[in-house]
Amino acid sequence: MNKIINTLSIRGRVTYLIMCFETYVTAKYPERNWAPVSDRMWKICDDSDYIDNSAYRYMEIVPEYLYEFDNYKDAEFDYLTEDEYKQFISIIPSGSQDPDLEIIMHSIYNIAMECAYGSAIKYLPNTIPYIEAAEKCMKKASLPLPDLSRLAHLTDPEHQWGEQFDGRYLSIILKGK
Repeated sequence: MNKIINTLSIRGRVTYLIMCFETYVTAKYPERNWAPVSDRMWKICDDSDYIDNSAYRYMEIVPEYLYEFDNYKDAEFDYLTEDEYKQFISIIPSGSQDPDLEIIMHSIYNIAMECAYGSAIKYLPNTIPYIEAAEKCMKKASLPLPDLSRLAHLTDPEHQWGEQFDGRYLSIILKGK
């Protein structure tokens, strides 16, 4: 585990995993338009809502939940519209089709929610297994890990949430959007 990870805030760690996700999907599924998925992920870090609310919205597109039911009506999503459901189903493969993608996507949610309703512990050790699981998927696919030097501004001396920010400038999918 890179020591820089230990200095990243919760939002910094979410950002790192979003960057893993974007590298993974653009390599494995380059023909798909991942912008709607990526945009939903980046909202976890920005100031559009509280981190837990953004994470709940995002959770509905994690394959485990997106594919839990065979249709939109039975799923009773809280945030996802039927049109969005159809859009995400057409983009995101199910967890059984790509278990590594499921792991990476679920790890983003897990880190965002790790300390949502309590105080964070210095160095956020409970988040490390999620990062390691995502990195294992990246290595298995022979994909490079994100450059941690790009995340230096996301360190937090108190090892807490970190500042809200619009991370789309770090996105390889949303650049220029």
